[in-house]
Amino acid sequence: MIGLYVHVPYCAVRCTYCDFYLVPGRGRDLSAYVEALCSEILAVGREFPGRAADTAHFGGGTPSLLSASSLAAVIERLRSAFTLALDAEITLEANPEDLDRERLLGYAAAGVNRLTIGVQSLDDHLLRLMRRPHDARQAMASVAVAKSSPLRSVGVDLILGVPGQERGPALAAIARLADLDVDHVSLYLLEVHGKTRLGKDLALGRRAPMDDDEAARLYEEAADLLEGRGFEHYEISNFARPGHRSRHNLKYWTNQEYLGFGPSAHSYVGDRRWANASDLRSYLACRGEGCGRVEDDRSRGQRAIEALLAGLRLAEGVELADLHARYGPDFVPPDEAVIGSMADANLLECGAGRLRLTRHGRLVSNEVLERLLPRAPQLI
Repeated sequence: MIGLYVHVPYCAVRCTYCDFYLVPGRGRDLSAYVEALCSEILAVGREFPGRAADTAHFGGGTPSLLSASSLAAVIERLRSAFTLALDAEITLEANPEDLDRERLLGYAAAGVNRLTIGVQSLDDHLLRLMRRPHDARQAMASVAVAKSSPLRSVGVDLILGVPGQERGPALAAIARLADLDVDHVSLYLLEVHGKTRLGKDLALGRRAPMDDDEAARLYEEAADLLEGRGFEHYEISNFARPGHRSRHNLKYWTNQEYLGFGPSAHSYVGDRRWANASDLRSYLACRGEGCGRVEDDRSRGQRAIEALLAGLRLAEGVELADLHARYGPDFVPPDEAVIGSMADANLLECGAGRLRLTRHGRLVSNEVLERLLPRAPQLI
């Protein structure tokens, strides 16, 4: 079955670390956007008739800016355009300041059964630095009220490696959230992008970045803490209690098909990949139908390597035979000598045709994955 992704590009404010496509949306009437989404979903459903789906993920941006009635309208259109499984995972990404019991009951009635709350930190100083619209008290309250709601799965997102972040408070915050019995935790090491406000501050020396080794130690201690509380470390950045892995995100990591709706949303069906243009004005003008698409013209060999790298993010790793079966001669496996050297360095494990990162390899995953890429041919 395919996955369905619905992009909501509106945010109340732009966080200092964010380089995603978004537009200001707090207090804005989003009814025109909802209508455009519903029109696009119907049109794509005609383009891919009879497709069954078992996940629907509302991402952004800030999807919790949508009212429960708007969300219900979009989910109903997904059900009418595709065969959405009775046990489909329907996920909403949300900000703490948007959540109260009434709103959560409305989301559950609309069909949402999984919630991911963008907590990011429980340190008010760091939240202000990141320009998050909530404080620690709101974050804890939102998690508590979500856990008391009918939603079957509640997760939180946290960022590690923020300038000025201290080890003790960061680990204590993770423990506090785990003690609220959250079902899923995403721990993202901060990625600094040069064009963001935080990136510019770091480049100008206004703030000092966390040392890479210090950030890696913090990540490892956080992973130990969560695993000690019963979470499975199933993907580099993701931890779940048994039965609460993100089924939608697993589609990305295991090279499965998905359809995306809204400006900048990506899709992958058969051998074809494309993205909607990152242009909200045009999307609204054409009411979601016939808007610009950007085709991905990468070769099958390049996509096979991407599938390998995505699969290695998972704790189980990736079966090389599966990639051979899907991509045939277009899949060129990593050099055995490179695999051997990384296995000797305790970065990779290889056995029975399966490659997986070790715990140490996860800490330096970007370097490991880069070394696995095929070398460009040398010109004579």
